[in-house]
Amino acid sequence: MPALCALLIRPGVETGISDDWSYIKMVQVLAQSGHIVYNGAETPMLGWQLFLGALFVKLFGFSFTVVRSSTLIVAMAIAFLLQRTFVRAGIGQWNAALATLTLVLSPLFMPLAFMFMSDLSGLFCIVLCLYMCLRTLQAATLRSTIAWISFAALLNAIGGTARQISWLGVLVMVPSTLWLLRRKPRVLLIGGIANLAGIGIVFASMHWFSQQPYSLPEPLIPNAVNFKSLENVVANFLRGGAEVTFLSLPVLLMFVAILAKARQKMIAWFAAGSLFVVLVGLFMFHHHGPEHWLAPFFGDYLSALGVVDAYSILGDRPVILQLGIRVLLTVATMIGLLGLLTVVFGGLPKLPSLPGSVASLSWRQLGIVVLPFSLAYIALLIPRAVVSRAADRYFLPLMMLALLVLARYFQENVRPNLPLASLFVVGIFAAFGIAATHDMFAMYRGYLAAIQEIRSSGLPATSFKGGWEYDGWTELEKDGYINDDRIRIPRGAYVPQPVTVFPAGCNGDFLDHTPAVKPLYALSFDSSLCNGPAGFPPVTYTTWLAPHATSIYIVKYPALSDR
Repeated sequence: MPALCALLIRPGVETGISDDWSYIKMVQVLAQSGHIVYNGAETPMLGWQLFLGALFVKLFGFSFTVVRSSTLIVAMAIAFLLQRTFVRAGIGQWNAALATLTLVLSPLFMPLAFMFMSDLSGLFCIVLCLYMCLRTLQAATLRSTIAWISFAALLNAIGGTARQISWLGVLVMVPSTLWLLRRKPRVLLIGGIANLAGIGIVFASMHWFSQQPYSLPEPLIPNAVNFKSLENVVANFLRGGAEVTFLSLPVLLMFVAILAKARQKMIAWFAAGSLFVVLVGLFMFHHHGPEHWLAPFFGDYLSALGVVDAYSILGDRPVILQLGIRVLLTVATMIGLLGLLTVVFGGLPKLPSLPGSVASLSWRQLGIVVLPFSLAYIALLIPRAVVSRAADRYFLPLMMLALLVLARYFQENVRPNLPLASLFVVGIFAAFGIAATHDMFAMYRGYLAAIQEIRSSGLPATSFKGGWEYDGWTELEKDGYINDDRIRIPRGAYVPQPVTVFPAGCNGDFLDHTPAVKPLYALSFDSSLCNGPAGFPPVTYTTWLAPHATSIYIVKYPALSDR
């Protein structure tokens, strides 16, 4: 399915998108030198993902698009493996397919399938580990049981080198599975040895990464924790939970069908749930404003402005999801959540198991495998939520597990199969995701066209702000690394930059990280920002979603003496 979407999206642009410019530079260096060289711009280890990208470079030559194409292979592998994992978890084939489509066609997953970020590599490792743990519990022979649990531990240890949080598979999910098999001494012994070997790989990899020049450490315990930071954590996870709920609507909204035959007890639960949701909404509105209590709730990779990075260049990107649409999506999310609460607490009888399905695990077994993993995953997101803000893409593994639970609970308590209406809702989300991802690439091609206008006048790449991704690439081309104060090796690599004050709307974000860039001009959505138009013609790019045509302007940047 992601491959078919690529035909519509046209995911080609020769510049960085979000964080992937630094990863792509590492692939370029790896393909040329055979060595992994960090550049001060990343906290993921990247590991095998770099070698996959380098393989594509060796086969097809270097370009941003070629490197990003390797992620499409990972996205397709996730789609296949996730459906099989859901079936192994006791979900019927049809329901498993719809739950899988809900994830892989979501506007959160879609853009990541055509970028070189580490999120999908990490998700693939988690899904693979879960699949193998389920196969372990369902294996017919002792030899198969040992093989599956050993593969789960060792492959997750290797796979987690792409994105370290994925190591929760070998650190938590595999031990949880071994706990269920504790009455089989041989499995426990050999599986435990494999798990210890996997943990050894984890610690050896972490030690190696910590010694690499220009690698960025990320502490588990933030330096400063106060009431405000704790409030930020609560707000982050409320928004994250709301976002997962919203993106799960193709399955979640189907629970509403039960309200047509609701009994008095169910109506009472529906009313209580409505009150709770309203109170949470009022709390979010009071403390964080309407931007974080209307869907999309996070406003990061998926927002009212479309998908991926809303603030690459100066000015405000056009709004795509207007207020009325966001209110409608929020109401639909609330109704879906309340439908689920009504089914959970309404005392419905359990439906018989689907005939011919894979022998399913009990809810207790499934809970022991995924619940400790989920809690550990949430715990590891807390430090990021304290010091800055967790991104919505970090919640993809939790969305996957939420869909697993929702789809199985639906078929056991509402209907054996999800209705066709679920496929219709998937189609709506997919249509928006495809269109928004297409428009994102059109926007970045617009950035590049505006950059070419400046470069054609004879100015070097260091003489303008072309968006933080372009500036980061320029810095790597010029000096080889990003000027980040978190760099510990080599000593003295970070060079503090003078503190400067910029006019309103003409910020100097990321300039302290790119000291080689001395901008005379900047790209902007607003021609009035900074010192106004620079005399270059604007570049207009077209999009599928309104407003359909957007202009990018080149404005004069304040001279050093003016700051």
